Amino acid sequence: MTQQIRTTLLTGFYELVSQFNGSPEALLINARINPQQVESLEGYLPLRSVNDLMNRATHQLNCADFGLRLAYSQGAAALGSLGAAVLQSLTLGEFLNAAIRQLGEPPYNLRVELQKKGKHTYLYFYCIDDLQTEERGAPAFDLEQCREFLLGVSMVALQNLCGENFQLEAVHLQTERPLHDQYENFFGVPIHFGREKDALILSSSSLLHPTEKCNPSLRPLLKTYIEELLQQGEASLIEQVQQLIYCLMPLKRCSLQEVANQLGMHKRTLQRRLRDRNLVFEDLLDRIRRERAEYYLSTKQPPMSQISNMLGYREQSSFNRACYRWFGTTPMRVRRQMIASIAAREVAETE
Repeated sequence: MTQQIRTTLLTGFYELVSQFNGSPEALLINARINPQQVESLEGYLPLRSVNDLMNRATHQLNCADFGLRLAYSQGAAALGSLGAAVLQSLTLGEFLNAAIRQLGEPPYNLRVELQKKGKHTYLYFYCIDDLQTEERGAPAFDLEQCREFLLGVSMVALQNLCGENFQLEAVHLQTERPLHDQYENFFGVPIHFGREKDALILSSSSLLHPTEKCNPSLRPLLKTYIEELLQQGEASLIEQVQQLIYCLMPLKRCSLQEVANQLGMHKRTLQRRLRDRNLVFEDLLDRIRRERAEYYLSTKQPPMSQISNMLGYREQSSFNRACYRWFGTTPMRVRRQMIASIAAREVAETE
């Protein structure tokens, strides 16, 4: 499967190349990328083509840190179409797990892994596996710039997601030796070369840090995600409704009318189509709220008021009543019971 990335990740390409008196159009054409697509920042690009573009720009512009410079140009757009993952996630760890699942599916087909090792957690990147295999007679691919670009974009995306709460511990690079002297200026942490895998190293405790949902720059991701979701067609109506619930619930806009508006149909039409599938909108919303409540209450954070907001309740008392209906007790007691059960299970597994 061809690995792809969003064209929006080339935001700033024209400006950066022009700073070095280069020709953005010539570089794109030689890398077999349509300049109009990059100007409009629409659609997806094969990672192989982006890798070729990085190498051409590096050599022709004599800019050894081109990949990191371009990554630095990204804003909230670095999060791409992960709008649903952003809006469904209260913590950095929750976002990373959701994003990794989404990136592993078409059209991306990118492999990223999260591994906890004691006090540190490693975010491993295997995003260019399909570039490793050389065709007979073809020249070897120079992958360093593309690797640096992807790591840089990932760090910028996480900074936009978490703001001051995001802090790297170290960076691992497969590159045997430095290509330039800008690594620590960009990442701000120690860099270790010649490692088996590229990785961003985080403190395990940082996975519990909250995401900045109030950040206005992240809101356009919701619009982008919904637009892409609605292109999937009638066959995935239930999935569309469920994902819209996930997106609109934290915004306290999750009603049958609002979901119908997003789908471009009358409220009664949506009711009928759900009924034809033996579903009721309010039941779907309630089930998703209960699932998210169980997830949020299985850890010591976040606070109850934040959970209530994320589930779309305008009053804490509404969340409390829902918990009684779902679990027969208060949210605080549910949290204590779930944490105690998880701790007991972990102890049993170590014996």
